[in-house]
Amino acid sequence: MITVRPMRLLPRSPPLDVTEVLLLVVVFAVPVAVVPWASNAFELPKAALLCFLVLILAALGLGQFLIADRQRRLRWRAGWRHPLLWPVVAFSLALVLATLQSTNLLVSLRGSYERQQGLLTQLAYPTLLLLTVPLLRTRQQMARLWEALVWTSAPVVAYGLLQALGVDPLGWQTDATSPVLSTLGRANFLGSYLVLMAPLTGGLLLINRRRSLLALLLLGQLTCLALTLARGAWIGLAAALLTLALAWAWHTGQRRLAAMALGTTLLLLALLVLLNLPQRPLGSLADLPGLDRLASLSDTRAGSSAARLTIWRATLPLLQARPWLGYGPDTMRTTFAAVYPPQLVYYQGRQTVVDRAHNLWLDLGMSAGLLGLLAFTAVLAAFIRMAWRALRAACDRWTAAAWTALLAAVTGHLVDLQVSFDVTATAATFWLMLALAAALGRPGGLPATAKPVSQGNQPGARATGPVGYLLGGIALALAIPLTVQPVLADLAHWQAQQSRQPLTARLEAAERAVRLNPAEPTYRLTLAAVAVQRGDWSAGEAAARQAVALAPDDAVVWAALGDLEARWGALDSSRLAIAEQAYQEASRRAPTIAAYHTARGLILVQQGRLAAGTTTLQRAIDLDATDGVAYAYLGDAWLAQAQIFEALAAYDQAIRWLPTLSRAYVGLARCYEQLGNVGAAEAMWARARQLAEAVP
Repeated sequence: MITVRPMRLLPRSPPLDVTEVLLLVVVFAVPVAVVPWASNAFELPKAALLCFLVLILAALGLGQFLIADRQRRLRWRAGWRHPLLWPVVAFSLALVLATLQSTNLLVSLRGSYERQQGLLTQLAYPTLLLLTVPLLRTRQQMARLWEALVWTSAPVVAYGLLQALGVDPLGWQTDATSPVLSTLGRANFLGSYLVLMAPLTGGLLLINRRRSLLALLLLGQLTCLALTLARGAWIGLAAALLTLALAWAWHTGQRRLAAMALGTTLLLLALLVLLNLPQRPLGSLADLPGLDRLASLSDTRAGSSAARLTIWRATLPLLQARPWLGYGPDTMRTTFAAVYPPQLVYYQGRQTVVDRAHNLWLDLGMSAGLLGLLAFTAVLAAFIRMAWRALRAACDRWTAAAWTALLAAVTGHLVDLQVSFDVTATAATFWLMLALAAALGRPGGLPATAKPVSQGNQPGARATGPVGYLLGGIALALAIPLTVQPVLADLAHWQAQQSRQPLTARLEAAERAVRLNPAEPTYRLTLAAVAVQRGDWSAGEAAARQAVALAPDDAVVWAALGDLEARWGALDSSRLAIAEQAYQEASRRAPTIAAYHTARGLILVQQGRLAAGTTTLQRAIDLDATDGVAYAYLGDAWLAQAQIFEALAAYDQAIRWLPTLSRAYVGLARCYEQLGNVGAAEAMWARARQLAEAVP
């Protein structure tokens, strides 16, 4: 067969109309959307932009339908027979039902602050598919979407490579293993995105005559993916490339290619097994950069592997408690806090919050239950059935390459999601790929080109008539409060957090953030913090209590109120009782998180309730035996009760786990003074002063 560029192979396609232009804007803009001067610089702008564009697309699509002629309406009605349609509709309905019975309706509707994956965003994905399929009327339009998806990754890859070279003008901070995060916000999210992109790029290479630029892009994608150090993405890529090779070999009858692909896969699996054997047969090879990441996959005693297994075990009972519709979209953070396994602090630290199960099926079960799981499985089954039939029946190279690339990308993505989760960019790309597959697998086939239409009868022209303008205005009226105002609020929130700005300006910015997005508790907590810095404790408490009213089931918000009242308690001891109650509420919602017990124990000791304080601090240590601060406070409690040797043991443990904690040395000095050991006491006082002077 002759291998040529798809664009040159096909007859002239209808010109771009406004709806297809908007679709291409979604393709290009969502993965690269970043607002560096916002607190949530990655997910919020991506989700807001996606929802904004989908609302406009939906309005234009409805306008086209209302004024369409009879023939066009008949074609749309025929689309209801599409094998992918009803599973997509069922999945959307499952999300709506799960939201209606959510444990936190507000969060499920708008999404959590960190992830932005509430019902509005979750419905945008299948809606994007339903709006895209009718737009792809010719093969050339599908080729245009395919190439747009591929070339959108070029700026993402270029920025990631710059970060790998240490040239990042924005200077993002990350707690991930790799600093290569590009416009996705984290290295593993970038890896997931590139797992989707690499097979699509490889598919274009199979049918494109001018391969140099595509080959360079693919090399950049693979290099950038390797630099992310994301093990799940690496395994997903291996699965994608194996699927790509086997599917293409099966279609073209190249048995040697299939044998090479299988042989390479077996060699890689053997290497992976050898790297993870406890006897370490490969020796120093397992310590090489990159391979050391793969060599720790089987380590269930520490690191992310141990954390994943622990989270999965804790999630299963939650699914059994609410099996049918789960807990609602984006509610896992508060739900999981109630069963938080204490050992997680040893695997991922005290500051990490669990808001995802890091597994596709468990995350779906938590957000939409069995109904959501079954509906999404039906979507995947319909896609696989279409791909299988299409590959068997494909009579031209372009169609076979398209189905091969799509099947490989979806396979790799699903493998990656067994230890990860979707973000806005990856989810939008995934559903656009399903839309491309749905257009390719449209019942009755797809013409090479559409019938010619006059300029006045083009869909874009019809949609811009009075009906289109009216629906577009309605869509804009909905889009501004739902998508634009949250971004503006986050810009103000970022300004309120800039410590170099005058307090008056920061307070005004915090108040503006609350006005623009009054339903977000995070903004009210920031307003409370800025008000306290100005010395207005009453205003700070009022803002913190408003945050509690918005998220009464969130232990983090209760703890923030407790922190404020505890600081106020240094000036007014009557506030200590309120602080203790707030920490108690936080502990009630997250009974196995040690930090809340530590904070409450300190307040109890300050109130003179030494027995209760000792018990509470011991509970914190039982949950986290490496918390030096809890040991230091426990030492204070024992010392106040004249239990010198118990206090000495507690202070020793505090220094063991936190050697720079001057409070522990002060406590030891007092213990030694009471024991009459003057030399040891002076040494401890000297060390405490040294640490205090070292603090800027």
